[in-house]
Amino acid sequence: MKTDIPYYSQAKSIIKSLRATNYSLDFSYFRKWILIGFLLGIVAGLGSIALFLSVEFFTGLFLKLGAGYTPPLPGGFQGHVAYTYTLFIERPWAIPLICGLGGLLVGLITTKFSPESEGHGTDAVIDAYHHKSGNIRARVPLVKAVASSITIGSGGSGGTEGPAGQIAAGFGSLIGKLFKLNEDERRIAVAAGLGAGIGSIFKIPLGGAVFSAEVFYRRDFEVRALIPGLVASVTGYTVFGFVFGWDRLFTIPFDLVKYTNPISLILYAIVGLISAIVSVGYVKVFYVISDYFSKIQIPKYVKPAIGGVLVGVIGIVFPQVLGTSYGWLQIAINKDYALLPLYILGPVILFKILATSLTIGSGGSAGVFGPSMVIGGLLGAFVGTVFHMLGLFTWVDVTSVIIVSMVSFFGATAKTPISSIIMGSELTGGYALLAPMMLSTFVAYIMSGQHNSIFRNQVLNRSDSPAHRTEYQRVILSDLYVKNIMKSPINKLSKDVSIVEALQIMNRNNSKMIMVVNENDRLEGVVYRYKLFEFPEEYRKSVKLESIMIKDPFFAYTSDSLHQALVRLSSNDLQEMPVLSNEDHKVIGMVTISDLVRLYDAEVEKIKKQRNQSDLSIDVSSNEFDNKESSTDESTKKSPI
Repeated sequence: MKTDIPYYSQAKSIIKSLRATNYSLDFSYFRKWILIGFLLGIVAGLGSIALFLSVEFFTGLFLKLGAGYTPPLPGGFQGHVAYTYTLFIERPWAIPLICGLGGLLVGLITTKFSPESEGHGTDAVIDAYHHKSGNIRARVPLVKAVASSITIGSGGSGGTEGPAGQIAAGFGSLIGKLFKLNEDERRIAVAAGLGAGIGSIFKIPLGGAVFSAEVFYRRDFEVRALIPGLVASVTGYTVFGFVFGWDRLFTIPFDLVKYTNPISLILYAIVGLISAIVSVGYVKVFYVISDYFSKIQIPKYVKPAIGGVLVGVIGIVFPQVLGTSYGWLQIAINKDYALLPLYILGPVILFKILATSLTIGSGGSAGVFGPSMVIGGLLGAFVGTVFHMLGLFTWVDVTSVIIVSMVSFFGATAKTPISSIIMGSELTGGYALLAPMMLSTFVAYIMSGQHNSIFRNQVLNRSDSPAHRTEYQRVILSDLYVKNIMKSPINKLSKDVSIVEALQIMNRNNSKMIMVVNENDRLEGVVYRYKLFEFPEEYRKSVKLESIMIKDPFFAYTSDSLHQALVRLSSNDLQEMPVLSNEDHKVIGMVTISDLVRLYDAEVEKIKKQRNQSDLSIDVSSNEFDNKESSTDESTKKSPI
């Protein structure tokens, strides 16, 4: 039947070809990770709700009732609780006692039930990802939730994101065991859980998902975690937002947050540089204090109490450092200079660094994301205010500087520049500042150095991670061949040789294998040393190799890759194996697993040397460039124009 529809025949042919196309979409993969991501997201959302309410409960119990101090909240939560905060502490003398008591309780709980629940949760998850095959004990999420709530609620300086991430990551590990996921899949579930926890409690679904793929490396990306992380993070955000609303964590005056003058990029570059310098100091102070507490010879459960008392002493003078301090950052965003004047702002930044280091470094349980965000934001408030006082960049609102500084500081501290930019945009709604955030974060990330990270268990890239070591072994070994390492066939004997003769030859050559060949050097079998000792001495002269040799043995060709040879050797528990020529299949050598490993190690060292030389050449060339520039400048100064 003829139709009047235009291009009917063309459409029909296209449909026909599409039907014939063999698509390679792995729907089982999507089904698996949508289900797992959905489950992780639900647990992450519920865990974040429980953690938030628990922190509020212990804050009311310890700080409000005990000391008469109610910390301010960020704008996104002020409409959901009966909210009034106090500027001063009614019973300041009680603050060290309360912080110390909270630290003691946390020390007792973590020491007794889960030592890995102390410190900042994100680093523990990174450690589990790289070194523990994604295994996190089932009790960790519960212990972490309780310990972190007490730590923060009693005035300890820390964030809620690390505990929320570790709770969901622990459930990811549990799902991996229940669903019988392999090692790699269990790692991905843990990573997705981490991102979902952070994405839900901070209301940053995209930032949380990207963070789960970026945080494990200082200069690399775990792409496999991105899709599961997106599903989990969006689900967790939806669950948490359903209870606490969809307002952003911080309330931002959007009419003031803008980027209209390219000259302001100079200011934002300076902000990035200052963020880099302060972040280096923050990380060094943090780990100096952490290492000190790990070395002192006192009961482990007492250490968080000492750290808590010291934080409490600081809190008497500067209550801004107690707890999460998110509300004080909101006050800085609101530019309430009466509550946060410049002479208060500067010391608060320094003491927040010290208080966070004492709280978490002594063994308290809390996150480092939140404090980094607060320190970076207050640093931006300080820098922006100083520039305004000097009459510089007055067209840039201080709120914009706060947002950019907050993002760049955390990007430098955590070595997560991409997720930091996304998080900053989601936390504040400050998408108008995307270009300044990118510039400032790039400057801070580069200038802070690749080794300056608040997460000690981060590795540089995928090749340095035990999680990917076998992948890189395979790549290296696949480019090398058996002919590169084979030895001469020193033990080629005929099948008529007796056990006594074979033993004499093997002892003389210190070998573990005899290759039995015919008159044309074709392989007929192999005999391993241990097999010869199974016969009593009186029979060894009469028993020939033909009767005890292994027929159809494992062997390798000269053209086989070392990866193929390694698989064949290791899977069959062999130390040595014959090598045959590809042309005539004659025995021309032997390959040993020890020589194979030795060559692999040599290739790895060669790659490392080449990488170091490359890095050195880059440094040398950059220095030469700088010298040329300086000489050019000098000549320019001398030469008349």
